[in-house]
Amino acid sequence: MIRQIPVQEDNIVAFRLSGRLSHADYQTFLPRLEKLIEESGRLSVLLELVDFDGWDLAAAWDDFRFGMAHPDGFERIAIVGHGALQRWMTLMAKPFINAGVRFFEQEQLGDAWDWLREPSREAALDEAEPIAYRRILVGVDFSAHSVRAVRRGLDLAKRYGGQVRLVHAVDNRPYYDQAYDAMIPVGVDLDRKLVEAAEENLQRMIDEVGAGDLTGNVLLGSPKGVILSQAEGLHADLIVMGTHGHHGVTRLLGSTASAVSHNARCDVLTVRIDGTG
Repeated sequence: MIRQIPVQEDNIVAFRLSGRLSHADYQTFLPRLEKLIEESGRLSVLLELVDFDGWDLAAAWDDFRFGMAHPDGFERIAIVGHGALQRWMTLMAKPFINAGVRFFEQEQLGDAWDWLREPSREAALDEAEPIAYRRILVGVDFSAHSVRAVRRGLDLAKRYGGQVRLVHAVDNRPYYDQAYDAMIPVGVDLDRKLVEAAEENLQRMIDEVGAGDLTGNVLLGSPKGVILSQAEGLHADLIVMGTHGHHGVTRLLGSTASAVSHNARCDVLTVRIDGTG
């Protein structure tokens, strides 16, 4: 049996499939689906399999012929079911249709809907006016000339009527001896001293740029983790970070700036803070 599920979006349709599908099921279902394609253009489809036993031979042939007749009629097809057999049936459909096809387990129903709606959401973002940068987070490391990143953040805040907050990470990784064997991790007392020293450096940086309302904080942890966590907590619109002109793929891909850029949920601006090319 094939039953249509009511959906609010114009370009998404959903159906619940149960039992063993027959030629008679498809004689009712396919004309309706064809009409939806004519009305809406390319469709995204959710197929929810509940107690589904597959197709008889005639129904399987109906399904195959329809896919071959409308290879460009679908944008994404999400199949929600259970088990290896139903996942295998999804994989078998991929070569015969020019659409993204993904299988989701039943407990991932929400993820399936999110995946189907993703193109519409991205299109809406493409058409939307850019947001103003009002909550700007600047990651600082106190290296030479890193104040340039702070000044860039302040300049953007002035342009957009926003505010800047600084953050510095004290990375409390274990120390290593010359043979690269892990020694005793940083202790609580040493952590406190490192944080206090960083807070003094942060205040000196604030005094240097002369921004009276500028604030910041120091947190223990990896720079990547600290910056991403702070950005989420502040609902940051933009992260500003200084980056050095290191050469080499390994150093580039392993940098904090690159790691933050790949994982942040807001825009990230990197500012060159040295003169190397």
